[in-house]
Amino acid sequence: MSKYNKQNRLDEKAISIISDYFMNKHGDKFDLQFHGIKDNTPDTDGFLRLREPEENSKLKGTYLNNVVFFQLKGFEKKIEDGSYVSARKLIDFCKDINLPTILFIVSNLGDGDEKKGGAQIYWYHFSNINIEILNKSNKPNSKKIKIPNLNPLKIGKNDFVDQFYVHIKNLAKKNDFLDLPKEVLDIAIDLKNKILLVASVIYLVGKVTGAERKALAKMINVTDRQMSDIITSLHKQNLIYKDKDLYIFKLAKDEIKRDVGLLLLYESINKIDLKKLLELFTDHKQKKEIYSNLAKVRHPIVFDFLNEKADELLTYVKK
Repeated sequence: MSKYNKQNRLDEKAISIISDYFMNKHGDKFDLQFHGIKDNTPDTDGFLRLREPEENSKLKGTYLNNVVFFQLKGFEKKIEDGSYVSARKLIDFCKDINLPTILFIVSNLGDGDEKKGGAQIYWYHFSNINIEILNKSNKPNSKKIKIPNLNPLKIGKNDFVDQFYVHIKNLAKKNDFLDLPKEVLDIAIDLKNKILLVASVIYLVGKVTGAERKALAKMINVTDRQMSDIITSLHKQNLIYKDKDLYIFKLAKDEIKRDVGLLLLYESINKIDLKKLLELFTDHKQKKEIYSNLAKVRHPIVFDFLNEKADELLTYVKK
């Protein structure tokens, strides 16, 4: 006779809880489907499709063309620090798959724990930024991988379903850039990286003068013409204030109240020479602003840099 183990039971509990969450509690917005008996995609457990309910009705609506795959794991203990340790095999698959894939973790499933505060539901998307963080946070040949930054979905009475819905809607959009010829795509990617660099540095410093702008363009290898075009575009998108020779990053929020500047910074932090940046912006207030904004970034590159600058950083905390 075949046997089952603890993880089998935890995963069964997770299936029950995640099904109830998406199909009953939020069935007006989501269609959750597990793969059938003949599972041709053994590395994923199913897919999640978005729905748009009719006004004043939770029983009628429209299916949207926004679909993501998902992998589901049950975890016995309560997650306290937003992290989860997984087998490398699962992580490597989710990192490499060319379709958007979400990892769901249902935790606090130990005997009696579900009744003490209830099960927790977390989610994680293997974005380029998150993959970079995983690669730098874990040893290359380790059999286990620690995910340090899970996103909460349902923790106790706190339900973050609206933010999750918007994230999936944006994640599962068709990428028109994929249809471009490689040569044109390379140009678009290069331009994107330059825009991210300029926007991120202005965000880090807070404000940049005209004179500093020229030195900044040289530091990040952007021509004056490119710099001018990027600044104009950022201004048109309402991301920066532009007043004669002064450029100030706006405290912009996206549709789910996330700091837009911080999101941009995550995208480009691995391309910014932080040491050169501090050599360029030497004013005490500027350095204090840079350190303050870096403190918001939960990335190994920033952790290492701030550790190196610990003594200098203390002087800015005291002043």
